[in-house]
Amino acid sequence: MRIEFQPAYVLHTRPYRDTSLLVDLLTPDYGRIGAVAKGVRRGKSQRRPLLNPFIAVLVSLAGKSNLKTLTAVEADGPSLRLAGLALYSGFYVNELLVRLLGEQDPNPDIFDDYRWTMQALSALDGGTPEPLLRQFEWRLLDHLGYGISFTQEADTGDAISPECLYRFDPEAGFIPTYSSRNPIETPKLFIGADLLACAEADFTQPQVLAVAKRLSRQMLHPLLGSKPLKSRDLFK
Repeated sequence: MRIEFQPAYVLHTRPYRDTSLLVDLLTPDYGRIGAVAKGVRRGKSQRRPLLNPFIAVLVSLAGKSNLKTLTAVEADGPSLRLAGLALYSGFYVNELLVRLLGEQDPNPDIFDDYRWTMQALSALDGGTPEPLLRQFEWRLLDHLGYGISFTQEADTGDAISPECLYRFDPEAGFIPTYSSRNPIETPKLFIGADLLACAEADFTQPQVLAVAKRLSRQMLHPLLGSKPLKSRDLFK
């Protein structure tokens, strides 16, 4: 099998043997794909600088097994410049994809969302990356078949009421509850108005941004399991 000049981004690399790298690539036509980049750690390899995150590249690959051999790589436009929280956010998105995507399961929409998110992160000028991360997480879950409705109740299909309290069920969505407990003190409860704001990606109110982050953690936990994401330590 040969793959010629496929658009790609590097998600992760690790040393392999004495002079090579194992590379996780995100591509539109082949999804996440693993490859060996032979000899790139030897001397002044011209390919090594291109095998870094956040650089749009074109790759050529060969091989019959799931682990391909990188035969060529070239730049596909200017590299993105991420710094500070935007850089940490980029590493978080990359780790999320490595953990959640199966190998060679194509999804061009995920590739497009990734490219858009990286470009938006690179354009941040001191702002918070949190809204971009929440939108990427929720679109990713949609693409993987785990999306939920922020506007309809899970059990009835009725419209979510701004005044109602809701309990989140990872397998279904939001279920109304008549608990009188304070939702701020009850991590599993959400106010309908905040959910509707999330549906509109309206994160202008601080409590909505906090709710969105709490909700994302609950949505991702069943898929990620108990193994923590290393990139989250960067934010600390």
